[in-house]
Amino acid sequence: MSPLLSLNVSNDGFAFNTATGESYILNCCARLILNRLRSGETQEQIVDALSREFGIAQSRVEHDVTDFLQQLHILGLSGGNS
Repeated sequence: MSPLLSLNVSNDGFAFNTATGESYILNCCARLILNRLRSGETQEQIVDALSREFGIAQSRVEHDVTDFLQQLHILGLSGGNS
């Protein structure tokens, strides 16, 4: 099972890892990215969708999404989508 799928994510931005018992607090953007990753979207698809949805330059969104994915990797939660 993907580590991302072991997370229970609330609408309030709390994520609980059922495999390890660890919990995390997510901001709105992190929650959107995480939900899209969990549904199987690639990094490229996420960047495009968020750029269109929020009217932000793709280069800025790319930077933020990449940073978030690196944080997931550091935490051992990489889902493998890129």
